[in-house]
Amino acid sequence: DELKFTKFIAKLRRRFSTIFDDVLKTQLVLKGVITEADWEDIREQLQYTFASDVYYTESKEQEILRSRVEVLNGVAPYMGTLYSKSYVQKNILKLTDKEISDIADEIAEVPEEEHMVGDSLEAHREREHQKDMSGEPNEEQTSEGE
Repeated sequence: DELKFTKFIAKLRRRFSTIFDDVLKTQLVLKGVITEADWEDIREQLQYTFASDVYYTESKEQEILRSRVEVLNGVAPYMGTLYSKSYVQKNILKLTDKEISDIADEIAEVPEEEHMVGDSLEAHREREHQKDMSGEPNEEQTSEGE
């Protein structure tokens, strides 16, 4: 429904642009600001900027990103075997070369420890699991006993 409404609004904007052109031409020619020949020269340069529905635009962008991430999650196990990182960035995530470069620069600026957050959490969970299996008290059991 939102897509139909957006298309309807775009259609109205095109119609109003034509009306605005006609009214502006009439006003400028009648006031003697320009001639009919001048109008033909400048008409193609005119643009009307309408306010946009920021909420709809943002929600649409989020929906697109969400669907791309879902596809990414589906092909992630095959990265390095069937799909290259570059292919995924350009064809699935639809990143430009500049965006890929910017992201690489940002990642390079982040300390190595922050890259390992997910791995560290997994390693921590594995250590806790090993402690549970060996019978050693973990942090939760130690704090409960106090």
